[in-house]
Amino acid sequence: MNIISAIVGSVGPLAILGMLLILAQFGRKLGAVTHMKPYYRGYYGAIALLGLALVMRLVRAAVFWAPPGEIPQLLNSALFYLFLYHIPLALGLTLGLGLTWYYWSWLLKER
Repeated sequence: MNIISAIVGSVGPLAILGMLLILAQFGRKLGAVTHMKPYYRGYYGAIALLGLALVMRLVRAAVFWAPPGEIPQLLNSALFYLFLYHIPLALGLTLGLGLTWYYWSWLLKER
């Protein structure tokens, strides 16, 4: 069951990557019209961080397939996944949220 949930659980970060890519394109077009500084490039940084987290999620799924005696010690370490999955995921989502708030907060002010 862990193998299936690890693979299916990778769909979430992949969907967020797609969403950030779409928001980057919208931000680029909005910035071109309003002559804003190119803050949309931060979306690409968020995409890179989420891409790293997605790769680590898939590595973790591969660890579930390996026999217990053949798993390298590094891949069983909680700190390894903290620094290469959880922290990049949190930073990427925070960066994406901040940029989205910056670009699209004017919609909340319109009535």
